Amino acid sequence: MKALKKVGGWLALALWVVFALPGTAEAGAPEDVKVERREFPVRLANGQGYSVVGYLYYQGSLKNRPVQILSHGITYNHGYWDLPEINGQEYSYARYMARQHYAVLALDLPGAGESERVDGDVLNLAESASALHQVAQQLRATAEKNTFETLIYVGHSNGALISTYAQALYGDAQAVVMTGWLNTAHEVPVPAELLLGFLQQGPYIRVPTELRAPLFYEPTNADPAVIAYDNEVADTVTRGQFMDLLTVLAVPRLIPTGAISVPVMVQLGEKDLVASAVYGENEAKAYPNAPQVRVDTLENTGHVFNGHYSRREGWARIDAWLRALSR
Repeated sequence: MKALKKVGGWLALALWVVFALPGTAEAGAPEDVKVERREFPVRLANGQGYSVVGYLYYQGSLKNRPVQILSHGITYNHGYWDLPEINGQEYSYARYMARQHYAVLALDLPGAGESERVDGDVLNLAESASALHQVAQQLRATAEKNTFETLIYVGHSNGALISTYAQALYGDAQAVVMTGWLNTAHEVPVPAELLLGFLQQGPYIRVPTELRAPLFYEPTNADPAVIAYDNEVADTVTRGQFMDLLTVLAVPRLIPTGAISVPVMVQLGEKDLVASAVYGENEAKAYPNAPQVRVDTLENTGHVFNGHYSRREGWARIDAWLRALSR
């Protein structure tokens, strides 16, 4: 059954590439992208139900559109994937990909954005992965014919960790894309005592602006207005999730990457202080059962990929990699 499921997933992905996407993606005007707010009921380990909010972006019909399910990192919500136009420049990954003929579901993970707030000490990595899995299941269960047959997990930073964990446990997606995250051992240039000190804030943690800006951006490759906006709208992260993040950073073998058996793309920033491309040479080895692993580096790019001048190059590479999977 697992073999049939795997073959079926690859077939769906191949058919999408052949029939749903033109050889060259057509770029439409930003206002042509439709945006729908959707709510997904999820049940966590405590038996209680919660609401997860997602925003669905697409252009034209949803028929034969693979769906990218986007998971944000800490201090963010779905807005990371839909940054506004600033100084005449577009920064929205979600709208860019919608114009490349994907459906794009940008989630507010539990406890973030418009999703229901959960006990911040209960909401950890396993619970977040379970919620992501339940959203993926609901997309498949409620899909009309030729809609949402192909699921692609795309995660940034801690959202990439959650996507990895969810795929390893539940296997819902046909491909996984990670940006700004390494599932192998690497250093983060922040004193451990500072990170541990955040835990004293309470069940919901806010990372201070004076740390976010230098840790997340390469200033020579980003608009100061974008950095200012990013800091202004920064969200919180639950203490349970943050504790698990610190745990796997220290002991990455706790991440069951060997259970991932679909193509994986890892995109790293040359100047990323959180997940430096310097450590990327060993990343492919973390997925011994993935049929394909691509480790990609964006030059002169810091951690917040979508906020840098190089963002469109990164987006184009993700799109090209997804299109090439069936060749």
